[in-house]
Amino acid sequence: MKKVSKGVDPNLLRVYKQASPNNTWEQFKQSKARREELQQQIRYDQGGLCAYCEIDLLPAPVNTQTEDDFRIEHFHPKSDDSDPNKNWHLDWNNLLGCCHGGNQRYVSDGKRFTSPDHSCDVPKDNKILDNVILNPLNIPAFPRLFKCDRVSGALSVDVQNCGVASISIVKAQATIDELHLDSNRLRRFRKAVLDDVNEQMIRYMRQGLSVDQALQLLAAALLRKNGNQEWPKFFTSIRNYLGEAGERQLQAIGYSG
Repeated sequence: MKKVSKGVDPNLLRVYKQASPNNTWEQFKQSKARREELQQQIRYDQGGLCAYCEIDLLPAPVNTQTEDDFRIEHFHPKSDDSDPNKNWHLDWNNLLGCCHGGNQRYVSDGKRFTSPDHSCDVPKDNKILDNVILNPLNIPAFPRLFKCDRVSGALSVDVQNCGVASISIVKAQATIDELHLDSNRLRRFRKAVLDDVNEQMIRYMRQGLSVDQALQLLAAALLRKNGNQEWPKFFTSIRNYLGEAGERQLQAIGYSG
């Protein structure tokens, strides 16, 4: 999980809420224009990554029978109607973009269907976890709160960084546990990405570069948004691999989430 900086709520959502403040998410998304504008803004705000596991929100190729690995997630369950003055369905700050967590067979990359090995909003389901796990909107951009094992792809809490940021270690660990962010499926995906990064590192060093020089080049190449304003998938894992070179790069580009 990385910091997500949300932009202003999309115009069509704002207009709809003013006209129909008590309507549901199901009613809102009946309009393709409303749905697509909101999805586009969320993709942009999140840099094309799942708000929980940081896999890329892969679009389905045009004219295929597959679907995007992307859906809108309500951080606080929209089904909670305990407060008559709060409509979680249409709360902009309650809407996140996430992947399908491995439970959809027909996403465009078949390797992502890993049922029953699920993650993200699938195990979270309709639990109210506001005070149990971290919300990506409310965590700092610096320092990173999680680390990834280079060899296995295992995700764990960076206890030292959480201490620096005054983030609850218990809540950070609960984030991993409740969202299954250390599931076997995500370990495999992260390991594949880090294997590629490590291969690039080896190539640079074979060309005569020092470790520091190679890390600096990799950080400049990887820790930036592409032409579609998307971060690399498993951003935090790459950031962890690159160490101080990665942190210097993010500081230099004014990274804020």
